Amino acid sequence: MSISVLLFPGLSKTGLEEPQGKMQTICRPKAPNLWKNECSILAGSGAKIKIDKVESVHPAYECITPLRCLLLKETDPKKWETINQLQDHINNIKNSEMDAVIKRNTIDYLKNYIKYNGAESSEIYRMCGILLINSFELKHNGQRVRGIYPQAAMMAHDCIPNTKHAFDDDLTLILRATVVIRKGNPITSTYTNILWNTLQRRKQLQVTKHFLCTCRRCSDPKELGTHLSTLLCSECGAHMWSTAPLDNDASWSCQKCPNTILGKTVSWGDQILYKELCGVDQHSARQLEEFLENYKKALHPKHRFFMEAKYALVKFYGNHPEHRYRDMTREQLERKVEYCHELLELAGIIDPGLSLFRGTLLFELQGALVAQARLLLSNDVITKEGTQDYMTEAVKYLKEASEILKQEPEMEKGGLDAKLKVLSEELDI
Repeated sequence: MSISVLLFPGLSKTGLEEPQGKMQTICRPKAPNLWKNECSILAGSGAKIKIDKVESVHPAYECITPLRCLLLKETDPKKWETINQLQDHINNIKNSEMDAVIKRNTIDYLKNYIKYNGAESSEIYRMCGILLINSFELKHNGQRVRGIYPQAAMMAHDCIPNTKHAFDDDLTLILRATVVIRKGNPITSTYTNILWNTLQRRKQLQVTKHFLCTCRRCSDPKELGTHLSTLLCSECGAHMWSTAPLDNDASWSCQKCPNTILGKTVSWGDQILYKELCGVDQHSARQLEEFLENYKKALHPKHRFFMEAKYALVKFYGNHPEHRYRDMTREQLERKVEYCHELLELAGIIDPGLSLFRGTLLFELQGALVAQARLLLSNDVITKEGTQDYMTEAVKYLKEASEILKQEPEMEKGGLDAKLKVLSEELDI
């Protein structure tokens, strides 16, 4: 798969104080010129490339983006200078599992099979490092691709970011502040999944970005009171957390009894549960509910895996053909409302302000409240006047959700109106 190199010259200075501001501006390369230079090299090599499955990983695809970047030295010196100034972390990469992958799939392929002589092996290796460390992942034409946005790559990482980013139809990167950023404070983004716990976040950052985060969230064994990492003691049921969260090998101790667990054991168990949750059918509410039930004696109620399962259920209830609002039971609606409130409390700590996470939850919550009011009214549990409290609360959440979601590229062009129309028809309002 050919992966476009995307560059942008700078962020505008607007929007740094007010969360509603849009910090953006990139320039995208003209499509016709993206492939010409590397195509002539691939064609001129005389090597026959046979690819049976376009969607499969093949060195012919993996080498294109590094090659495209290297060719900028001759075709666009200004862009070359910009990309060449980015960090590469090659010393760290050489001691990782990516070392053999880069040498086999990119360097050997370009030098020995394609016979490319326009750059030394060390230059190719460094470019692979730049791409690995600085690229953004995005979806384009249904495919996951990488894009280089040099100035955005300069943003500091934080596990509680103060910005969010999205990509519009022409692959423009749109960066927005989610909270007020005071003058002199860093503009931060997150390079990992906001819902992951400390073990998983730090592991991914070490593998993909070659640094270990030491932010205040990572440094706190309770993750700022969210308990996304907290386990339950097998001896007494009390809370267990790491004695030194910045050390993956540190033991975990019970806060009530002498019970301890080796850090390696916790890490192993974390990976096992991660694979199990990934294997759960995301189109089956029953399997997600069973996961919550099966591990309620081992994991804190707000543990990362529980919150991920609850978030999946929030998006499932009311949106899936088998669980439409009009068909949901009172218990299911109550469960959705409860999960929304739990997740909103979590969002207020780890992803506050105008984040997509909060916007999605607020939208789902208002729909559940309207459905709940209609069900209670139809069953004579509350009067028509009694529904007003539900509706007032729902309107408040809808207003805030709309202010957040209307900023998303897919919602700006009528997507939010369409979503509201479907919801209105579903709820018959």
